[in-house]
Amino acid sequence: MATNDNIYDLAEKLEEDDIEFLLITVQKGKQDHQSTALFNIKTIDGCDVIYTTFDEIYEGIAKGILEDDPGMPLDEYDNPEENEEGEES
Repeated sequence: MATNDNIYDLAEKLEEDDIEFLLITVQKGKQDHQSTALFNIKTIDGCDVIYTTFDEIYEGIAKGILEDDPGMPLDEYDNPEENEEGEES
């Protein structure tokens, strides 16, 4: 597996710039997979924004967005299940 040096460098730069963040990386190996989670959360507002964003990502995963279009922003996703139920997209 590749090293995480660039991930730690990014986290260090974000901290230097006083940016709150949650950074999760996943490295897939032939047999083992590894994840790294780094964060710098200092305020309630930062925590709320990160939580809301993570919740939206998780919801998108649950709706199958990754199967449809892995790079699509969640706010552009037209959920066919919602359309079937009569909700507007």
